[in-house]
Amino acid sequence: MFEYIEATPQINDVVVSGGDSYYLNPEHLTFIGQRLLDIPHVRRFRFATKGLAVCPMRITDTSDGWIDAFVALSDRGKEMGKQVAMHTHFNHPNEITFATRLAAASLFRRGVMVRNQSVLLRGVNDNVATMSRLIRSLADLNIHPYYVYQSDMVKGVEDMRTPLSTILDLEMQIRGTIAGFMMPSFVVDLPGGGGKRLASSYESYDEKTGVSTFRAPGVSVDKEFTYHDPLPHCR
Repeated sequence: MFEYIEATPQINDVVVSGGDSYYLNPEHLTFIGQRLLDIPHVRRFRFATKGLAVCPMRITDTSDGWIDAFVALSDRGKEMGKQVAMHTHFNHPNEITFATRLAAASLFRRGVMVRNQSVLLRGVNDNVATMSRLIRSLADLNIHPYYVYQSDMVKGVEDMRTPLSTILDLEMQIRGTIAGFMMPSFVVDLPGGGGKRLASSYESYDEKTGVSTFRAPGVSVDKEFTYHDPLPHCR
């Protein structure tokens, strides 16, 4: 993979994911980060982890080398004019505990950029009060509320998905109530490789059939991407 990235100068942004980076040993974290930093055309990369939400104590544990390795990469990136970030995953404000606040404060003091990605979940965070509280709580911790995702169309989660109309209404109700730089992008990760598009950028949306269409000119000029709301009995 490193050889492929090195040989492909168009790649300037990398996500280290496919598993939680919290499971990496500090030396593995350092190895991956140093290799990426040493590739001239890679300008930004981020490590994906839910660790800040599920085990924040590790970040404040001075005997754990993982966070020291992460901060060292972040610091070296700054020296090189490159960005090393942590992408985490909070879906509900109740996930934010006193331990989370201590860990987030430590990351902020040490200069680590942290962004959050949430998934819209039916009955969990699909109302204005909960989503607003989540966004504000993250902002208060200096965690950037980066994305709110419309749930992907995958098997076994139909009862947790929401119609596109829900995410559209949430954005409409919340936008303007918080500083714009802390307002997340409400997005659909389009099936079929269309990438992340703003939910409000749909070409067409029929709430009765639950079918919406999108275009992604930067990915495919002619292709139309289709998203489906959950089945009627699950809405």
